Amino acid sequence: MSAKKQYFKYLKLTMSYANSKIWYLLLLALTPSILISFICSPYGSLKFLIDFPLYENATYLEIYRDIIGINYSLYWLGLIGALLVPIFLAILFGAVERHMRVGEFNLGFDRVRPRLNYNFAAAFKFCCTLFVIYQLGKFMQGIMFYTFNRFFDGNVAWTLCIIWYILMFLTELFTFSAIILWVPTMLQTGLSSAKAFGLSVRQGLRYSLSTMSLLLAPTAFIMVLMIINCVFNLRIDIVLDSILLTYTIIFYVILMYTMFFDINGIEREDLKKVNIWKKKRREKNGD
Repeated sequence: MSAKKQYFKYLKLTMSYANSKIWYLLLLALTPSILISFICSPYGSLKFLIDFPLYENATYLEIYRDIIGINYSLYWLGLIGALLVPIFLAILFGAVERHMRVGEFNLGFDRVRPRLNYNFAAAFKFCCTLFVIYQLGKFMQGIMFYTFNRFFDGNVAWTLCIIWYILMFLTELFTFSAIILWVPTMLQTGLSSAKAFGLSVRQGLRYSLSTMSLLLAPTAFIMVLMIINCVFNLRIDIVLDSILLTYTIIFYVILMYTMFFDINGIEREDLKKVNIWKKKRREKNGD
């Protein structure tokens, strides 16, 4: 299958699934996304680039503090969000995987404990990995932004900062695309985290370009809104960060399982008209 056909196939499947279960998915992703926005802001680097003249004599710490996106008065909300994210992700992993595997979507309280028992370790490792990628990216952005600002003049420094921001954004996008199969591989194969990581990266790299394009889809529009927000000083950065994080979490989780099932040739029961889970229960009850 060509990269173009593959892109549209996965985009269609992911968006179709998201639209069919959007309210349930929002229930799981919205609260932690809002809270985590107080300590994690994709908006910070864009704001730095737009407000670049204000940072003419800024130190590295001043630049890093602003691009990292911590709300120092409400950071404790972000810490609560950081604790909730792996819990909600573990439930989300279980709900989506079970729906695709057996055709039943269930967010009942009776399913919370087994999903946490089975998925929490993987969700926690995944969150820690994303945190390291995010912090490393911001650290490198801060160093280079400061260097360009310190040793080059005006428009030259600003242009170099923009180029570096784009390069770092593409690098992070590539990294996220390379590890997209890690969680389902870890949970479905029973391999250790390291072995599942190696296998998933080998598989994921073959689809990296199309996956990068897919991951760009839910972020591009919100990033445009972020630029407008900063230019016109609308002061809705927390709102936009929350929307971006919520939509990205939902999109990424659905895409990871969509790709995993398709690449490994596993038949998806949620795409069938007949729900085998309900059919078996009817047969058991003699209906």
